[in-house]
Parts: sequence; structure tokens; C-alpha cells
Amino acid sequence: MIKKKILINLDNGFHIRPATKFVKLAKKFNSEIKIKFKNKEVDAKSLLQIQTLGISKNDIIYIKANGKDELYAINKLYKLMNKLN
Repeated sequence: MIKKKILINLDNGFHIRPATKFVKLAKKFNSEIKIKFKNKEVDAKSLLQIQTLGISKNDIIYIKANGKDELYAINKLYKLMNKLN
């Protein structure tokens, strides 16, 4: 399992538009991918679950991947988040 820390720097937080892009990319990987925020952890391939977290600007999240393509998945998702920020 691989985990990366990300500071959300989006003015409106991790709202529907960037979350949709994240989910779309996450679904391309075979690995199980999770987002951890505060004490909750959700499936990163579920837009609805991500939206329940209420991630705002300056919040810190962790993305975790576990599976055959975990390193590739984490790196791609991390790059996407940095582009969105």
C-alpha cells in the first residue's frame, strides 16, 4: 500500500468538478484507492462518497492505493491533484 499527503488549495474546496476528474482517473486503475480525511476513509472511485467528506480549501487529505498498479495510480492521481490546485 502507498499513501500520499495532499494539501487542497482549490478556492471552493474539493467540489464536484475536480472530484469528478479525480474519480474518472481513479476508475482507470485496478488498485483499490481510498481518500482519507480526518477520521473518515472513502472509496476514491465513488463521487458520492467523496462529496460526503466536505473537503475545503487548506484541508489535508491522504490518497491511498493498494494493488498491482498502486505506484502508478498514486503518482497519476497526485499529479492530477497538483494540476487542479
